[in-house]
Amino acid sequence: MDFALAQLALVFTPGIIWANIDAKYGAGLKPSNTILVIRAFLFGMATYSVLYLIYSLCGKNFGYLELAQDVEEVNFFELKDEITWSIPLSFCLSVMWLWAVRFRWLMRLLHKIGATSRYGDEDVWSFTLNSDQAHVEYIHFRDLENGYIFAGWVNTYSESEDHRELLLRDVIVYDEEGDEISRPPHLYISRPKNNIWMEFPYTKEGAANVE
Repeated sequence: MDFALAQLALVFTPGIIWANIDAKYGAGLKPSNTILVIRAFLFGMATYSVLYLIYSLCGKNFGYLELAQDVEEVNFFELKDEITWSIPLSFCLSVMWLWAVRFRWLMRLLHKIGATSRYGDEDVWSFTLNSDQAHVEYIHFRDLENGYIFAGWVNTYSESEDHRELLLRDVIVYDEEGDEISRPPHLYISRPKNNIWMEFPYTKEGAANVE
């Protein structure tokens, strides 16, 4: 097998796992195929770099380096250990990556050292609802077209190019006069992204009243 092709296959095996988990749970809007391929390559390289460090700390030889000295014959069976360990390692690293994205470790570090005041390329919708701050957990969602106000806790959210979706729990539905209509345990909302009015009534004192 061609050595360059073997290299790509080895790199993309764990990289695709990591990139797909990142695309579904960490990257926000679905990336293009080109971006997904680039991320798969970078995540695969990162996986093997970490695996190489682990091998070095354990005093084991990294077989991939030995094969690189003989590009004429590439036998995947000789890399069975590296390939086998790279797959669960890529999953573990993807979880750590999601933690880093979720808690914005890099952004916090850059803000702390004064390197930037920006929060990144993530849109405000994802940035706000993915925040761990208490004031974004409870919302008032105003349906101006139908005259309703939905007050509840954000359970889950999602986004696409055109729409934003919310699943609220412990919801109280009010009419436009502020009179209570119902109390569904869960409520699904989907709206075009250019037609959303959402308020965050939480205060430190815990006030969250509809006026």
